[in-house]
Amino acid sequence: MNTLEQIQILNSNEQELDQEYFLKEEHYELLMDLSEAETDDEEEELFKKMKDIPNLPIISAIIELWENTVGAVVLSQELKEGNQVTMEDKMEIEEEACADMSFDYSRFTVIIEGEVNRVQIVDQE
Repeated sequence: MNTLEQIQILNSNEQELDQEYFLKEEHYELLMDLSEAETDDEEEELFKKMKDIPNLPIISAIIELWENTVGAVVLSQELKEGNQVTMEDKMEIEEEACADMSFDYSRFTVIIEGEVNRVQIVDQE
């Protein structure tokens, strides 16, 4: 079984979880804004908005680990197939693969220290 198949199984509804974190969609958007912040002032403003969101550091780390793993796997496959990948290509390839495999950026499941951890993005309710 290849790595992408393993990730799909981990991210499936049938996967038993050791830990599940729920993150409101609006808080997920704050994380995305933080990744695009260009100045220290922008970062500081976002940190203020995020300070009361429970478990955000581990949630952020899980999402980053998941996205980096998926990105590395699909890029590795492209290179093994003999394709040249530019940085622009990289962004597009990663974005497409991550959107497809995360149920449109709503579920991120990884194994940390032998435990299955999931972040589920939920509506504002």
